[in-house]
Amino acid sequence: MRILLCSTVCCVWMVLSTNVAVCQIEREHFVSDASQYIGSYQPKSPEHTPEAIAAAAAALIESLDDSQREQLLQPLDTEERREWTNLPARPDADGLRLGLMNDSQVKLACELMASLFSEQGYRKMCNIMLADDQLLRGGRARQGFGTEEFSIVIFGEPSATEPWGFQLDGHHVGVNVSVTGEDMTMSPSFIGTQPEAFNIADNRIRPIGDEIDGAYALAGSLTDDQRRRAILRPERGRILTGPGRDDQVPTPKGIPCESFTVEQKAAVLQLIGRWVNDLPPAQAERRMKQIEAQGPSLIIEYACQDLGGNPLDHLHTMYRDPTNEYGGQLD
Repeated sequence: MRILLCSTVCCVWMVLSTNVAVCQIEREHFVSDASQYIGSYQPKSPEHTPEAIAAAAAALIESLDDSQREQLLQPLDTEERREWTNLPARPDADGLRLGLMNDSQVKLACELMASLFSEQGYRKMCNIMLADDQLLRGGRARQGFGTEEFSIVIFGEPSATEPWGFQLDGHHVGVNVSVTGEDMTMSPSFIGTQPEAFNIADNRIRPIGDEIDGAYALAGSLTDDQRRRAILRPERGRILTGPGRDDQVPTPKGIPCESFTVEQKAAVLQLIGRWVNDLPPAQAERRMKQIEAQGPSLIIEYACQDLGGNPLDHLHTMYRDPTNEYGGQLD
């Protein structure tokens, strides 16, 4: 098994709670109506069949007026699909912002995301949005920041059999889901958070806490010799395969996973699953089997950021399958 797994490790710390759902919380604890629904609405028991996902997308589209529909829908093969970013949203950014949806439409957007993602993935996306609310100044509106500024785009016509795509855009999220029947990929996707942990009422939330803890556990399992080979330099690095770099495949460096012990290989696969398992269970299981059998077909990057004062509190990650970007729908 050869996997390109890029990461930047700084130190180890623990927070008890992790990627939890926020339920039964009063409106006063959220900065906006959209935030309240993202934080507390419980989607119906989601189905992940192609038919159910397409139906959830169609229900959202049907609920929109013409202006909203125009913002949401894009052609399948548009090159604008590659122009996603993890930066705070611009006023002219593509997509339909959650802040421009009414309550019932936000719920339908939640139903769609719950169908497209696993429970782990759905809650992660919601918690990243809630983390961005913490960057608002006194809870007041701020251009490009907060749950209301996140947007979704649907590429093509949602179908149980034909190709189509979904994009979630916002500060610290650029998730691209490509769907063709039962085949799904989430490559390329940017998943980050700032802050790393926060409270809503009495709930402690860490949007990517499992990823962080798994990475530190793996790093802590390395022998002195393995650590010398794995650590390329003492300072942090930047994301190499982020937005606008779809064709970049870094030269593998560090230590190959094939040199790991059985236990270390299991830890690597468990860590990889923290990203892959954002997909629905059947698709995630299929992808994990591919990774085990035929690496290298995976890039995961993790990097701390200087902006905000504490690099450990501002985190960026990338997930990519260089062999299956955008599901091949833009080839």
